[in-house]
Amino acid sequence: MFGNKKNSKIEKNKYSEIQTIVIPEVFYGGQDPYIYHDHEEKLTATTKSNSIVDSNKNKKKLKSSKSNVNKSAIKKIWIFGSIFFVIAVAAISWYYIDGYNKARLQLLSQNNVVTPEVIVKNTTTNVDNQVVTGTPNVVVSSTIDVPTTTPSLDNVFLELPAIITLDTSDIDADSLTDLEEGIFGTDSGTWDTDKDNYYDGQEVYNLYNPKGQAPVKIVDSGLVKEYKNSTVGYRIYYPSGWQRGSVDTRETQVLFSASTGDYIEVRFFKKDVGQQFVSWFSRNAEGQNYNDLSPFVNRFGEKAMVRKDSLVSYFEDENFIYTIIYHPKDRIAIMYRHVMQMMYQSFRMSKTTNVLPDQNIYPETSSSTATSSVINIILPTLDTQKSSSTSSNN
Repeated sequence: MFGNKKNSKIEKNKYSEIQTIVIPEVFYGGQDPYIYHDHEEKLTATTKSNSIVDSNKNKKKLKSSKSNVNKSAIKKIWIFGSIFFVIAVAAISWYYIDGYNKARLQLLSQNNVVTPEVIVKNTTTNVDNQVVTGTPNVVVSSTIDVPTTTPSLDNVFLELPAIITLDTSDIDADSLTDLEEGIFGTDSGTWDTDKDNYYDGQEVYNLYNPKGQAPVKIVDSGLVKEYKNSTVGYRIYYPSGWQRGSVDTRETQVLFSASTGDYIEVRFFKKDVGQQFVSWFSRNAEGQNYNDLSPFVNRFGEKAMVRKDSLVSYFEDENFIYTIIYHPKDRIAIMYRHVMQMMYQSFRMSKTTNVLPDQNIYPETSSSTATSSVINIILPTLDTQKSSSTSSNN
């Protein structure tokens, strides 16, 4: 009996140390305690915020990688662009430098072709070129270096214009352009200014005064002047209003210049012993066709060869070749072709003693249009737009 009491005490002491957990009443009867909802929302919000942070981090990583790619691409573009720019600049520079060098060589070759005779002073290498005053775009004042041995002008090619057959306006169709009418003081609206039944261009061509009653020579009218070369003695008429200048002191090259920029050049060249004109022409008239020349005899009986457009003529004697060349400023239409014809009609060498005959008065009974009955006067076959063939003027 006493032993059972001890065992019951032991059992009580044994269970007294066990913790008892009691379920709260809020869970009884299938109730849903509210306290856990807030915890779930917090968990959900935390989860969402974590996911947003993760996505933002991923986006930043993507942006960072993209920016790195873009920077690399931009860097490559800049590198290749710079290389291309340098190549382009080099190519353009080479193109212009090459063009400049070619143009410079061309100008140098042209200068070598038409360089006038130079004068060496005191055996120095500096040569002073004289300036033709009042002549635009013809001779430029300059000082050039040349070798002490002066090249011969006989070896210099001529600068010759292209064949041009069109003239500028001639309103009255009198074989003088309107600009030439101003030179000779004639009426650009009247076919025969002085009413002597010789049309204006006809009188100028034959060296008579177009605005004075016959018989009056053009050299006596004051409309033209006569130039005499101081070295070889040739003589030639030129318009009084034009400027005259020589390129060198020996006057081997003389220029007669209009205010428009057109000019007529007269030169002479020493012939080799026994040299024929054909040989001289083939040597010096580069690019010219001998078949374009026709024999011609001018008003003083001087024999010549004249190009078919009347812009170039050649005379010769025992010692020299003489050239008369028209240089137009514009290579479309010729302003002063009939002035050129008047000049080579008046050209004569120093030994020539022939004189121009007086102009006969036109018979009163003849019609002013009947040019075939003209007495003692040459009739040039002139077109208002095309130059005459010089062979028809023999």
